[in-house]
Amino acid sequence: MRPFCRVIAGLAAVSFAAPLTIAQSMNAKSEIARAVSAAPASVSAGAAVDIADAKGRLTELRRGSNGWTCMIDDPAATKHDAIAHHPACFDKYGLEWIEAYTAGHAPNPGHVGYSYMLQGGSSWSNTDPNATKLAPGQKDYIRIPAHIMILNARVANSSGFPSGQANPDTHKPFVMFGGTAYAILIIPVN
Repeated sequence: MRPFCRVIAGLAAVSFAAPLTIAQSMNAKSEIARAVSAAPASVSAGAAVDIADAKGRLTELRRGSNGWTCMIDDPAATKHDAIAHHPACFDKYGLEWIEAYTAGHAPNPGHVGYSYMLQGGSSWSNTDPNATKLAPGQKDYIRIPAHIMILNARVANSSGFPSGQANPDTHKPFVMFGGTAYAILIIPVN
């Protein structure tokens, strides 16, 4: 399974849990709060919230009403990654992009997906969408402050922003995975 999206692998098989106990309910509230911290309140208030188990199967913690889905873990991470646990929120084409990537095929070039990661994020690589560890000579992860992502290779690759850099200035807009079908335009926000 592709490393960028392992926790999203079960999108097509969302499972619904049995009624929650009080302890589980308190934990669910905490998980929901963490997930929705990825987007502005105007988006997160109506967003669905999903959480993935260790096998990538999703459980819906909260139904949504606005077409956005927030998740506890950044789709770039797995439970074994030191870079895990960054919350992210995606619109419907953002989720479609994740599903395509996970399946190993190019995302639909005619669909532009959007994602918020207002708690920031990190990645093994800025150039290799399949990286599962640091490249030889690379001293640290790519650490990205609060940002939005435009998930469309055509938009990202034609944006004119820096692309193909192993260590981009993550405080300015840049293209992650530039020149690939998985290119993403990263735009830091305050």
